[in-house]
Amino acid sequence: MSINKPIRVSLTKQIADEFENAILRGDWKVGEKIPSEPELCTQFNVSRNTIREALQSLIQASVLSSRQGSGTYVIASSRFEANMKEMLTKSSVNEIAEVRWFLEKQIVRLAAERCNENDIRNMKEALLERNTIKDTVKENSVADLKFHIEITKACHNSIFYDLYKSISKYIQTEIHNKNLKNLDENKIDNFHIELFENISSHNPDKASNTIEKILNL
Repeated sequence: MSINKPIRVSLTKQIADEFENAILRGDWKVGEKIPSEPELCTQFNVSRNTIREALQSLIQASVLSSRQGSGTYVIASSRFEANMKEMLTKSSVNEIAEVRWFLEKQIVRLAAERCNENDIRNMKEALLERNTIKDTVKENSVADLKFHIEITKACHNSIFYDLYKSISKYIQTEIHNKNLKNLDENKIDNFHIELFENISSHNPDKASNTIEKILNL
């Protein structure tokens, strides 16, 4: 029988993993400043050099960003998101649109098949907020994205969720760039109501057809 030898993980790697876990749990949120090096030394009871090396590994991975005279900030929720951001910045608008098309169609199908009562409640609340807010384009797109994020959670696939979150910034940009004045808001709202109803009634085919209508706007 072949047994793999255990791999010793360095203290720096352990601390870096703890930092990533703090981000994933939401203790350190994207856009926020993290505790100072002295505070982290006290919290983890390790040397400043170990803290610095752990921070540097996440800075190099584009998860954290060090700002001279200000501190260190979270700029991505994970290494996965950081890698996706780098890839997306090098991709064309058409490539991102194609990925979004196939991703969203599969997400709504899975959500329709797998959503539970809690998912339905969260989607309904996000839908109400989405269809109630009629302010700036930015505020509207944030509320719209929140609804679609809840749908993504309802598909119960962590990879789909990470992928969708990663491209969400670019989806918002796409929404901002559209001339929304030429679109019928009531029609768009009704499409989203229809999407919710098809997902909550566990009808993947109808949900897929409805998301196509939305994506074709």
